[in-house]
Amino acid sequence: MVPVYRYAVSYAHGRDEAWVARFLDELRRRLDAGGGPHFHRLVPPAGPPEGRDEGSYGVRTADIVLALCSPAYFNEGPAQRDWAVLALRRSLGQARTGIAPQPALALVWEPVDRRLPEPVAAADTFSAGPPAEYRSLGLALLTMQATRYRAALDRVLDGIVARMTEMVTAGAPAPELDERLAEEAPDALSADDAAFTERFRKEVAPVLPALPVARTVSARGATDARDAEPDESAPQPDHVLPAELLPQLGRRILLVGPPGAGHSTELARLVDRALDDASPGRGGGGPDSVGRAPWGCRIPFVLSARSGGLPRLDGMVPTLAPLAAPREPAGWAARQLRSGQAFLAVDDLDALPAGNRAAVWEWLLRLLEAHPQAPCVIATNGTGVPWTRLGDTFRIAGLRPLSPDDVRTFLDTRAAAFPGGRQALGVLLRQFDTDPLLAGVAGRPAAAAALLRAAGAGLPAPVPRYRLLRAAVSAMWHRARGETAGPPAPPVPGLAANRVPDSVLRAASGRLAVATLALDSSRIPLRTALSSLRTPGAFDTASPERLLAALADRAGVVFRPGPDTVAFPSPEVRTFLAASHLAHRPGTGTDDWSGHQPSAELVELLAQLRNAEAGTGAARSVLATSAGPPRRLSAGPPPPRRAVPRAVVRSSAEVRALLRSGTAVPELRCSGPVGGLAETLPRLPGLRALVLADDPSLLALPELAGCRSLRSVRVLRCPGLRDLTALESSTVMFLDIDPWPDLPVPDGLRRAPWLSRVNLVTGGRRPSPTAGPAPADTMFPEVRIRRRLHS
Repeated sequence: MVPVYRYAVSYAHGRDEAWVARFLDELRRRLDAGGGPHFHRLVPPAGPPEGRDEGSYGVRTADIVLALCSPAYFNEGPAQRDWAVLALRRSLGQARTGIAPQPALALVWEPVDRRLPEPVAAADTFSAGPPAEYRSLGLALLTMQATRYRAALDRVLDGIVARMTEMVTAGAPAPELDERLAEEAPDALSADDAAFTERFRKEVAPVLPALPVARTVSARGATDARDAEPDESAPQPDHVLPAELLPQLGRRILLVGPPGAGHSTELARLVDRALDDASPGRGGGGPDSVGRAPWGCRIPFVLSARSGGLPRLDGMVPTLAPLAAPREPAGWAARQLRSGQAFLAVDDLDALPAGNRAAVWEWLLRLLEAHPQAPCVIATNGTGVPWTRLGDTFRIAGLRPLSPDDVRTFLDTRAAAFPGGRQALGVLLRQFDTDPLLAGVAGRPAAAAALLRAAGAGLPAPVPRYRLLRAAVSAMWHRARGETAGPPAPPVPGLAANRVPDSVLRAASGRLAVATLALDSSRIPLRTALSSLRTPGAFDTASPERLLAALADRAGVVFRPGPDTVAFPSPEVRTFLAASHLAHRPGTGTDDWSGHQPSAELVELLAQLRNAEAGTGAARSVLATSAGPPRRLSAGPPPPRRAVPRAVVRSSAEVRALLRSGTAVPELRCSGPVGGLAETLPRLPGLRALVLADDPSLLALPELAGCRSLRSVRVLRCPGLRDLTALESSTVMFLDIDPWPDLPVPDGLRRAPWLSRVNLVTGGRRPSPTAGPAPADTMFPEVRIRRRLHS
């Protein structure tokens, strides 16, 4: 009787399901056609999959488990649970018989560019024998392109069948596990994570230094961790607590506030606390845990979304600690988040367009749903936050303004950074003692630093009060060019891509400030703010919703502290914006507003602004402008670029004419000798196809490394062409040469990373049908040699 052995499959469910099924069907046919033992796959019963997230079906009892290894398998799939069961079965088998069974066969489904964990590396005994295509492409691509890689796929399938037969006939069987033992299986993939964790902690560093002053946060409905049990029957107002106790609010925190409030530096402080903690067992479980690792996490993942998105799980280490990336075990970041030993902090969400921000939020919420134990802090101004999807999982906290003593401490550390800083600091501190409006505006770190710079720029003469206020409020209006790290994010089609003009933003900020003077500046209903910006004909270039978003993202004069509310950074900021707006609005007298507005600061500032304008004879802008001319941004989309489907050039002058016109050329045809192509081709926008024709002097292809969009090259009637080395540093995928001399295929084609198909047309007689197979060097990449019959 032929024995029957059972096998199970462990892979990332929900990814490539159709291709996994096709590969398993091919494997089943090979197993059935073989003359060795019979194999039966353990398939889960019909119905809703239960426990699929914990592990794969049949891993506890199968004689062989095929592990389809890929980055998604280690980061999102059941690898952690499945390999824990496999390692326990192996250790129990060795304890009972003295021989360690190997029930797992690791297969490369997609190439993994990380170091495999120790149990997987020990079971990866199959990668040494199969062809190179298996190691470079993986089973996924071999299955998807089975027609092209038929020979390689057949060799891989035969090798898998032979290896499975050898494992069940020559090795000792692994004991089966019941559900209780499977639940108690220790994590096997984390066995070699501790050493890399210390390596990562040594390499990662905070992006910014923490502020030298202690901060406080306010959380609605939050209980101070130092208090006794709260009275649940009483309404819970906003509670103020030190920023060191921020982790006490929960494992999901939304740090909301205006730009320049210091969110990035507070995230850097969390990183410092996590990296300063030297003992793995210490945590942040009580009030006496200040200074220890937040949430007990010694691994910080602080990510910036400014470049347009967040890295994948297997890309976090190369992003944060590139020197440690070569030693990272596959799935290390996912295991740390899943176990709650690493926390995630996201910054710079507000620098993204609305469409890109929605995609980042979607990715982030899916990641947090898959790792419920991972703490997370997200810094934002509240614009674009999906409040309805957050529910009760996130606690909303906000950084409070700096106290007067903290402002003095902060400015004292900044005064030594430039000449004359100490003198400017003395002038500012004397004004703070007598001017509460100026002291209140300095509550944001960015505004305080702007005040110090403005005061130092006017020395030795004192700077007028209204200019200092304008500099502080304008601190975050214009984003510095050096802030952007990496390439700018691609624009999003639609209204989100349109920039609101600068003049419209300035008028909208003042109008909103005047319309909400009678309300609390920290809690303005969203409906009230929208109605104040919805005056017919006043702001016809942008909708009120877009105005509010632009005032938060670009201007920084409002933010959204929660759903259905907007707020100003401080009452003093709103007072200055309102006074500036009223000073430039015709027909508004100071006496009229003094009777309806009880704020003496507003009346006094309004009078100062009007006196200053009367003295200079010219009205000034609401906020400070840059040193250069005012930048006017178009509210509409940019005009479309001219494009022609195909352009024919016969000289380098015609190519330069295309460059000057800015015309997009998907296909460029060069007829005859055309010089300077190496310099001009990379500058042609949208170049996809290049045709070089009728040039007997052409001996080598021009340099193509800078042509990132180029995919096809065609060479016609250039008999002298021999050098194809330019393809090794290009993105060309398709190459056609007609005619090609009766010469061997150049070896350099194999070194072209993107090249997939080559057509070579030669002269001479057509080969007979009985000709032998094509040479081995024409199989990869795909090379077709066609012969033309001469007339």
